[in-house]
Amino acid sequence: MLYLAWRNITRRLGQSVATGIIVFISVFALTASCVIVSSLEESISLSRERLGADIMVLPAGASADASSVLFTAQPINVYLPKTVCDEVSAVEGVERITPQFFTQTVDQSCCSVVGVTRIVGIDSESDFIVTPWLSGESRTSLDDNEILLGSAAPRVDGGGVAILGRTFEVAGTVEPTGTSVDETIFMNIDAARALAAESPYLVGLWEKTDPLASVSCVMVGVRDGFDAATVADAITQACVGTVAVTTSDMIVGVSSQMRVLEVALITLIGLLIVVAAFALTGRISALVANRKKELGLMRTLGISAKTVLASLALETGITTVLSAVAGIACACAAAVHAVGLLHESFNVPGSAPSYEVYCASAVLGLAFALVLNGATLVRPMIGLLRTDPQAMLSKGDL
Repeated sequence: MLYLAWRNITRRLGQSVATGIIVFISVFALTASCVIVSSLEESISLSRERLGADIMVLPAGASADASSVLFTAQPINVYLPKTVCDEVSAVEGVERITPQFFTQTVDQSCCSVVGVTRIVGIDSESDFIVTPWLSGESRTSLDDNEILLGSAAPRVDGGGVAILGRTFEVAGTVEPTGTSVDETIFMNIDAARALAAESPYLVGLWEKTDPLASVSCVMVGVRDGFDAATVADAITQACVGTVAVTTSDMIVGVSSQMRVLEVALITLIGLLIVVAAFALTGRISALVANRKKELGLMRTLGISAKTVLASLALETGITTVLSAVAGIACACAAAVHAVGLLHESFNVPGSAPSYEVYCASAVLGLAFALVLNGATLVRPMIGLLRTDPQAMLSKGDL
């Protein structure tokens, strides 16, 4: 029966391809949407759990860059005098702070890192953002010639890397966080300042700023019992030239964007399911109609109705499964790029989809294809059972 079903598929290749295209498009859209939404939601959850800071303090006017600082690793060169750290610490409700200094690699021979990547200098003594998420590492500080890599930062071969003319050793890797930490290179804050000050490629940034006496951002942890928004307002008022942004508001904002995206995708999938159901029903009905003589001959030769129906179901099932598998594979590949595009274009968290997300989406896509195939077979099969074999022979044309 399997051989007969396969021969029928290959003998009517045009009809089989048309049926397969309907299944492919439907499964592709459903699976890709599931991977994208699940991946973004997983990243938001990671961001909420692993962010660490309640408030980010940036230079006044840089609040628009806050989402980029938090969720993407686009190089952002903004600076404050490092004396702001003492001013922030003095604000009531502030429990702990840690400064960060931003610089970047350049696409020149002085850097072995491919492309332009954000570098963040961290203060190992006070840091509570990065060091808690070191993968398999127990170290709590960095030497001036060492760097940490985010989970999605450019990979380094051989353990050494050239950055702005200096050679650094990779001391560890940071676990995924769903934030810009994943795509960033980290080093000691003093080393980052010195590196940026000495680089001829970045000299234009220091006309009005002394990199050795600057910070780019101050991460703040709020004491228990204090409202983060209230403390942020107090910081903005107490520290001239700064703006304090609560990270929870940014995550809520991203979550709201996600809800809009989910509604749009669910609506699209709903429409696709309806269209696919009608289209596939039409294709299978046409398949049965075109083969009435053949199916009637099988019945006349003594083959039971159940066997005839099983043969037809097997034929459409093979086409459906093959098309669904192709749709799932293409959807998983395309979803990775879609997540990256959303991550870069809309400043939303975007870590690579996990193995569990891929598996769950693939199972859902395949189950959807099989259910859709089974549902669209019901009407033609009932028609076959009610039709006399002799009538099928006289009315059909092979």
